[in-house]
Amino acid sequence: MGCVGSSADGEAKRKTEDVDYKNIADDNPDYPPPYIPDSCRDEVIDKDVNSRIQTRIDTMPKQMDQTYESLLKYLSEGATKEAHHVTAIFLWMRCQDYHDDALDLEKDGDTPRGYMKLIKAGEGDFTTFFTILCRRSGIPCKILHGLGKGKDYYIGKPDRQMTTCWCAVFADEEWRLVHVQWAMAGATDDNQNVQNGQANADFFFFTDPDEFATICHPENFRWQLLNQAYSKEEFIKLPYFTPAFFQMDASILGLKAGSVTTHNGKMDFEIAFPRKQMDNIQIKCLLTYQQPLKDMDKKSEAPKTLEKFVFVNRKPSKFICELVFPVPGRYLFDIYNVDANKNGAKIKDMLCQFRIQSDRKFTEETLPEPLPEVPPIGWGPGPTCRKLGLVPLTHFEGCIYMKPGETRDIHFRLTRDLDVVPELTHSYLPIYQLVEQVESEITEDELRLSVQIPEDGHYALKVFAREAGTKDYHLACVYLLRQREKPRLPENYERGHRRKHRDKMLRARLERHLETHTSRKELQAALDALDLYNVPDKGERKRADVKIKQYWEVKTELNSAIKGRNGNVLRKWLERARASPYTADLQDDIKRAEAVDGSLGRRKGYMHPIARMDPHTMTEIHNYRRPPRVAHDVMMATYLLLGERKDDLEEWEQIQYLMNQPGADSLKRRILARRPEDVYVHVAEQADDVIKPYSMEKTREVSNGVSAFYKWNKQFIRDVQQRDMNERERNQLSRDLSGRETYRETDTAATSDATTTRPSNVFVGRGPPLQEEDSGTPREDSSEKMHNENSDRRDSSAQQKTRSNGQRKSEEQGNPVHPFAPEEKQNGHGAMLLRKFFASPSKPTEREAVTPVAYAGWKPQN
Repeated sequence: MGCVGSSADGEAKRKTEDVDYKNIADDNPDYPPPYIPDSCRDEVIDKDVNSRIQTRIDTMPKQMDQTYESLLKYLSEGATKEAHHVTAIFLWMRCQDYHDDALDLEKDGDTPRGYMKLIKAGEGDFTTFFTILCRRSGIPCKILHGLGKGKDYYIGKPDRQMTTCWCAVFADEEWRLVHVQWAMAGATDDNQNVQNGQANADFFFFTDPDEFATICHPENFRWQLLNQAYSKEEFIKLPYFTPAFFQMDASILGLKAGSVTTHNGKMDFEIAFPRKQMDNIQIKCLLTYQQPLKDMDKKSEAPKTLEKFVFVNRKPSKFICELVFPVPGRYLFDIYNVDANKNGAKIKDMLCQFRIQSDRKFTEETLPEPLPEVPPIGWGPGPTCRKLGLVPLTHFEGCIYMKPGETRDIHFRLTRDLDVVPELTHSYLPIYQLVEQVESEITEDELRLSVQIPEDGHYALKVFAREAGTKDYHLACVYLLRQREKPRLPENYERGHRRKHRDKMLRARLERHLETHTSRKELQAALDALDLYNVPDKGERKRADVKIKQYWEVKTELNSAIKGRNGNVLRKWLERARASPYTADLQDDIKRAEAVDGSLGRRKGYMHPIARMDPHTMTEIHNYRRPPRVAHDVMMATYLLLGERKDDLEEWEQIQYLMNQPGADSLKRRILARRPEDVYVHVAEQADDVIKPYSMEKTREVSNGVSAFYKWNKQFIRDVQQRDMNERERNQLSRDLSGRETYRETDTAATSDATTTRPSNVFVGRGPPLQEEDSGTPREDSSEKMHNENSDRRDSSAQQKTRSNGQRKSEEQGNPVHPFAPEEKQNGHGAMLLRKFFASPSKPTEREAVTPVAYAGWKPQN
């Protein structure tokens, strides 16, 4: 490896690393040691820069790749950072055709096309080629070996079949991980579409260490670049996560391992996504019977189909997968992201995989009832429902719990003119017996479904919709209707227990839930316990039923109506709340509902002129050739509030084009469907700045239609600003309350004699952060923690020496502290299996090794 020379003008000479392309070494002793990067991938990757690099690669002259010098010089021109140069190398490699017949005519030698010929012949590989290009550019690149979970991986695969290799690149004073082989395979895979292949290729370039450590495990644990490294056993036990899992910011809640065991034949999985993405996400779960248990009866047959034993319930911010294993054995459970549309669902990406072992053997009486349907669009109001024009107002989940004979109303808002047909199905009951159990009614822009179930069991409520005037109906939404599962009476429970004492305890439990507002679920469980053990009734059941219907049901439906912002439904439940015997306890919900109802009333008032506007008035505004400035600005502000960009509204012809859109995209339809919750406050302020110079009188002088739009703009902007102010007040109040609670917990912990620890809730992926174990001290804010860690990383050499002395002293006392050991192990606690990526304080502040620029083959341009 050469050193830096200097020319007469003071510029660094280009000096490259000597590379034997036929026998390249994995490492170089002059390379910097491994340490955790300070920044994540999104802070380094610039999409605009990558786009310019790709454009330059697409226009590269043909003869430029004949030598390494000419190729690397071309790729480095204009690069201001080493990361840009490495990105150019990666993008150039991804664009090459390694199956081109012209490579057979190339001469063997130390040239880029010569090594591409070796790759085609199977004598070279992408990892080595990438390493050669980086080292000849003067950028340190190390080849790492270890275990990897590729696209053909499954839980339980032998270790000998998991070997792989990847690269660590030292660019801009930071180590970055690149799995070139998998990136190239993803980009050139003919079995998947181009978009998915490019996404997988991008994921394996400069991958964040916390995500990469769940997919690849190096032989040297330091090259995980994590503050808390995984052992090999921990890596094998992790669930199988794919690149799509991290790219969608998914999180697995609760589970810590990829292989789990159940003894009751059932299991629930929870996978969460960012709330703002839930309306566009649909998942599909595939349960596969893998093999029987060793001690399983040989006469037992494997189940033919498992689709009806997998229920995926949609929640506002997560999916809950309820699994039933009808036969003992080992199962593989895969979760996929699907592309849902009106014609069904198409599997798009696999997200994660688990292996479950069940040792429960069901009988015909104990086997849970299978699902009546396996809807291709999934359960609940998903993306297909909204695409067809149905927006749920009351029931946002995929499951509705109800009892036989009970009537349940389900409301939807129609964003377009639709014909809707509901249908109720059951596993064995014929459809003609269920026709009278469901009714539908459409009033203005709202759909109401009224449904009952005749007896116990699982029912599927399917909603078909078609746009008025079209021929075919499409499946828009499917709900699962069922009763809550009741707990089973333990065998021989009466033996050794006094009935009188048991009944007293059960009544006391129910009384506690009747006096306090704990939760509806706990109250219902206490009531079911009385029925389960046949406790004599002394009036508790009637009081519990009254509280469930008059308090919990009213509270739940009232809050759903507030979220749905439907005036008719809101006023119905508001009247129920005012007439409830628990009115005093519902005051906070009633005040919120009254505020929303008043807002909807004002909105209806200022939307009335637009709803009743004569089509000729709209046509008159549309036909302006040279409109007055006030008309142009008012319509610009209107479309800004409807979600259009201001740059697209500068010309009047563009506004005319938008006003000419038919159907659901028409101006009137869009205004009637727009809600203040759909608009950011900065957009409303931008629209307010546009119409601020005008008044109602000035707009009336131009046109009554322009005046109606001006009135709608002003009131809508005020509603958005009021909503933003209310949200900030609620957030501030919640922060104040949480701060008081933290100090209260701290004072309590300080006065207690013994310190108790609480198991942490573990999350995997880019979702909600980990909750650290309570240690009796106030929790440190994540931003402050990162600031402190960054400060530790920049300690002076004297502080580093002091820290080293402290570690040496701890080791002399019999407690060796490993520099890469988890903090839980150093504190005496059990190490958590799943970890998040934190910046490490182990990065050296002063190194004798030269910087990348010192021995680089190119110099960053200012």
